[in-house]
Amino acid sequence: MNAAKKKLGGRLYTARMEAGYSQSDVQDSGIISQSHLSKIENGELMVNVFTLIRLSRLYGKNIEYFTNDLIQEI
Repeated sequence: MNAAKKKLGGRLYTARMEAGYSQSDVQDSGIISQSHLSKIENGELMVNVFTLIRLSRLYGKNIEYFTNDLIQEI
């Protein structure tokens, strides 16, 4: 599970950077707090499915971008 959290967090970080958002910008969107997002991106916490869907929409990515190949690791 730790490896999956780190991979997913890394993918969220990459998608956020590609979309041109800071953690503060994401917090301002009302989806998640900056501190919570930081912990997820650093692999300390697992994102819940509803937040993942909202972030995927904000970042303009399909949900599969984040979950592809992680299902078997969880």
